[in-house]
Amino acid sequence: MKDLKLKEQERVLNQILQYGLTKIWYYLFGVLFLSLAAFFMFWFFLHDWWGMTLFALLIIFGFFIIFRNYYLWKKNVFYVTTHRLIDIEQKGFFERIVSEIPYDQIEDVHGKISGIFGMVLKIGTVAIQTGGGKVKIIVNNIKRPLQLQQQINELRERYLSKYNYDFSGDVASAIVDKLYELELPDLYRVKKVLDSRINKLGK
Repeated sequence: MKDLKLKEQERVLNQILQYGLTKIWYYLFGVLFLSLAAFFMFWFFLHDWWGMTLFALLIIFGFFIIFRNYYLWKKNVFYVTTHRLIDIEQKGFFERIVSEIPYDQIEDVHGKISGIFGMVLKIGTVAIQTGGGKVKIIVNNIKRPLQLQQQINELRERYLSKYNYDFSGDVASAIVDKLYELELPDLYRVKKVLDSRINKLGK
């Protein structure tokens, strides 16, 4: 949640991480290094400085692999909010990609479960595509992907129905509600248009 900047009146409805068991092999790889260090510890200590160095490297590599895997697992998060979908993809310690799709720009939501492992544990993938095809978010190895697909579709329908209802009634109230979804640069653009319109009507 610390990495997420919410808009005014926006709330997080769902926070999704990859299913932990899909990362088990990375943890086992780190444990393997630690196990080798422990098993050959006395042999390493008998071989002076290079044995001690090799022992230390195995320990460092083992803990590094485990820590890196845990760090990336915690930082790769998919958020479902009241206004949009946000995908934070952490590629490494120094690279992060943030993608977001507002509900009114979603064209297709596709959920998929495949394989025996996926069917048994109910692990799969959800893909979200925009109308123009400019942004596509793929959330891999998550628990109950079909339920997430249903939740996104329901929120999208609710968002679009509220949008259509608002603009078929009180236009001013609908516009005020939409202003809370805009960032500062867009608000300045709106302010410029409003000032021009008010000046024109005031003459």
